[in-house]
Amino acid sequence: MIPPEISEQPIEWEYRGWRFGGWLRGGETIKSTQEVVVAFHGFDRSAREMFNFSPLFEDDSVMLSISLLHHDKSTPLPPLPLDEALEPSILIDGIENFISMNFSTIKKVNLVLLGYSMGSRVALTLFEKFPYKLSKIIVLAPDGLKMGGLYRFVVNTRLGKYCWRLIDKKPKTNRWFINAMRSMRLISKHKHQFGRYHTDSVQIRRRVAFGWAGHKLFWPDKEGLVKAINENITHEKKIYFIFGRRDKIIPYTWSKSLRDALSKSTTGVHFLKVSSGHVMRHASIVQEIKRAIKDAK
Repeated sequence: MIPPEISEQPIEWEYRGWRFGGWLRGGETIKSTQEVVVAFHGFDRSAREMFNFSPLFEDDSVMLSISLLHHDKSTPLPPLPLDEALEPSILIDGIENFISMNFSTIKKVNLVLLGYSMGSRVALTLFEKFPYKLSKIIVLAPDGLKMGGLYRFVVNTRLGKYCWRLIDKKPKTNRWFINAMRSMRLISKHKHQFGRYHTDSVQIRRRVAFGWAGHKLFWPDKEGLVKAINENITHEKKIYFIFGRRDKIIPYTWSKSLRDALSKSTTGVHFLKVSSGHVMRHASIVQEIKRAIKDAK
């Protein structure tokens, strides 16, 4: 149940050739808020779903949950092509523009980033490039620490883009091929489910093609991320990486290279584990995340 003093409303605005959609959550003090949580959801999820994580923040915080590209209303506008790659600088400027037009000036607002799965690499990229604009970062089941082979192939190679167009034209053949590989034990059960999920429907295939391409500039550079953490994260300005112990999609081990590269003297960076799989939005897991953050020193 949403408390009566809290409102949730869909939002939409345009900025420099792009339309951004999403949801806004806040109370009676929404106009004078001092903390705005900017949230990014996971692939094929919804912006409103990120409100499940509102218990992680102060009661008077405002949450601005932005839809990923090709989810809800977020999309490039003509004459930009549908697979146009969004620049991180345009996104952060667009966020500040929305806040300035709807709240107090951006200089009076503490900007917090929250990301889940694919939304985490959007958040981490913004932090890597604009760390001075942010006061805290929380990334859940964080994508962006390791690039999967399928993503690299589909987004970054001409052959991959061509193969994906073939999959879109021949979905039944693709389905037979994936099932056959599983039957011959050439791929794991998890990879079989992943392949079927991302290719079975026209909507998902288009979302993969355009959504992945639209966010291809949102991959944090490892050296840049290490530098941003070492130079900006402190005991007061913290970053939290939250992993599910049972997560087979983005396991804790994917953070090893980042953990090893960080300065041992850096405080305020926390790699935490909770008793979930990849899905973290359920109330019991959210409370576990809240306790883990509170207990982190």
